Amino acid sequence: MSTIALNNNAYAGARRNKTSLKERLRKYLEENAATISAGLMMMNGNTSAYEVYRLLKK
Repeated sequence: MSTIALNNNAYAGARRNKTSLKERLRKYLEENAATISAGLMMMNGNTSAYEVYRLLKK
């Protein structure tokens, strides 16, 4: 408690690396694009979804 009282900031380290929601979403979609597109193709009945996943994952 004395550290919080002296620094007047309980979470100084957590605020430093904060990014916007838009940036986090863009990064998530970029990392998981192959999985998302293959899943959407499988839901639509396309039989080559696994091949697309393999091609995009390389």
